[in-house]
Amino acid sequence: MERTRRLVIAALTWPVAAALLAFCVAPLLVLFAYSFFRVDFVTIVPDPSLANYIRVASSPTYRGLILRAIESGLLVAAISAVIGYPVAFFIAKRGRNAKSALLTLLLIPLYTGDLVRIFAWRVVLGAQGVLNSFLLWTGLIREPVRALLFSPFATHVVLTYNYLPFMVMGLWLAFEALDDRLIEAAMDLGAGAVARFVRVVLPLTVPGLLAGGLMVFVLVVGDYLTPQLLGGSSGITVISAINDLFGTAFDWPLGSAIAWTLLGLLGLMGAAAAAAMVRSAAARAMTAGG
Repeated sequence: MERTRRLVIAALTWPVAAALLAFCVAPLLVLFAYSFFRVDFVTIVPDPSLANYIRVASSPTYRGLILRAIESGLLVAAISAVIGYPVAFFIAKRGRNAKSALLTLLLIPLYTGDLVRIFAWRVVLGAQGVLNSFLLWTGLIREPVRALLFSPFATHVVLTYNYLPFMVMGLWLAFEALDDRLIEAAMDLGAGAVARFVRVVLPLTVPGLLAGGLMVFVLVVGDYLTPQLLGGSSGITVISAINDLFGTAFDWPLGSAIAWTLLGLLGLMGAAAAAAMVRSAAARAMTAGG
């Protein structure tokens, strides 16, 4: 019986593992190998060296693009957390039917394509768009605010809109596991709303915050379409630079080096988030045991 169970598990596991290795791990390894090569006119020469990584580290342009991508990821993750906390708390404290309906509404934007959402926001933020028309109608402005579109503002607004559901889902799961009696006990002890959040809710929902924040951060850093279509002159990102190097510039080794540099930084941040989650879980276990 035990042997049959193991065979069934192996039969279900190995195809998935093989697919992951073939379509996820193998391409990354090929990319990693290419990052040590060089280009001679239109020929990729397998001459291993660290020249591409040195070029990435010594180039203010590439360092700036990578830093700007990380800054955008952190900013959008922070904004999503501020918006996501009350939304996730509200959803978690509803009844089963209301909770299902609210979660469905939250995820509806993800059912549409990226282009649909981006062009919808262009209609909202454009010079003749919904927002400018409303502001002109109310008399708050005398002419359209053209800085709303094709700017970092537009890019970050749409990135937050696109990836907010991932933050809310992570926080919602954390709130589902939160014991309401702890909040009630803090209220009985005279703790105000801010004290309850800082000393009870926040520490117990850190895993959900880190999980949601990490998902939002990675998705923002890797987003290509939104900055290109809404960023205007600020739409040049590290992802678009990698795309150009693999396209018109035909410098696959340098593009691979930039991609792996970015991937390494994301891996380090992911490891730091995982370590923080482990420490948070250990701290909660010690508190419960005490």
